[in-house]
Amino acid sequence: MEYEAAVKGRLKLKGTANKDIQKKLKKKNKEKAKNDGESSKTKEQNETPQSYKQPVVKTKAQLKFEQMKEEQQKKRILEKASKTHKQRVEEFNRHLDSLTEHFDIPKVSPGNLNATALKVNQPTELKESELKEITNPLRFPDYFGVRNLFRLKDLFDAKVHYGHKDGTLHPNMKPYIFGSRLGHIIFDLDKTTELLQDALNFTAHIAYKGGIILFVSHYPQHTLTVENAAKEAGEYAHAREWDFHLLTNSEKIYKGVTRLPDLIIMVSTLNPQMQEHTAVRDAAKMCIPTIGIVDSNSNPNLITYPVPGNDDSPTAVQLYCNLFRDAILLGKSKKSEIPSS
Repeated sequence: MEYEAAVKGRLKLKGTANKDIQKKLKKKNKEKAKNDGESSKTKEQNETPQSYKQPVVKTKAQLKFEQMKEEQQKKRILEKASKTHKQRVEEFNRHLDSLTEHFDIPKVSPGNLNATALKVNQPTELKESELKEITNPLRFPDYFGVRNLFRLKDLFDAKVHYGHKDGTLHPNMKPYIFGSRLGHIIFDLDKTTELLQDALNFTAHIAYKGGIILFVSHYPQHTLTVENAAKEAGEYAHAREWDFHLLTNSEKIYKGVTRLPDLIIMVSTLNPQMQEHTAVRDAAKMCIPTIGIVDSNSNPNLITYPVPGNDDSPTAVQLYCNLFRDAILLGKSKKSEIPSS
């Protein structure tokens, strides 16, 4: 009965219920009401409204003391900033001293800045060993500036990314393929640009050293473009039917000792019958480096510098010929700039 009264409230007892139970319940209800009233009074006393709070009045001495504190804090911040600035200046000076010691640069004080102190060494004043180090193209990744000859968009505009149909893909050309579109293979032009830059850099090095470069093609529609590019570059071209013993048995053909080319640039590694060009195998036999435009149906294994791309469209072939011609001319121009010892 007591549990039901605590949960449901007052019980409506019948006449048969005991009076003691009713008294106990009345006492408990009165005690609860008293406790609730006392707790509400204490809360009201503790929670004083903001309107009754007295405003804090500061004296002149307190205001001066606070101003002094703020000034001291500002001074400390400025001192920290100046210390860090000094440390940075000292580190920079130490770095400069190490650089001057490494490169043997004379130390010049700011008060003695004369024209003689800042005079740049001319090439005539340099030693022969220093001249060779500066003019050595093998020490620089792009000594001839070949990477500025073209952009990826130029390859895209020339339709270099177009390959043959899906069923004609050579298994060794899979690393250079981006995907397929409408049944045709698409080359990855990012990889093509890297490989083409390496090939152009190599051709410029060969031309810089005075090597013989031979342009090779077997397609009749590209004969004039290949021959004109070789003529403008001052090199040689073979755009006709290839003789089987042209490289491997040249002494008997020309009846004398002949100098073989130092580099062969193949605009296409296939012949019109879609077979591998004979020059690819012969150049590998004679250890002659080759650069080849490798289409999706070609084998790039025997090519020294394979360049994956379209070798059929005239715009792509014209772009290749122009790029290799410019690379050859860059190498020859750099050679002429160096003073002869």
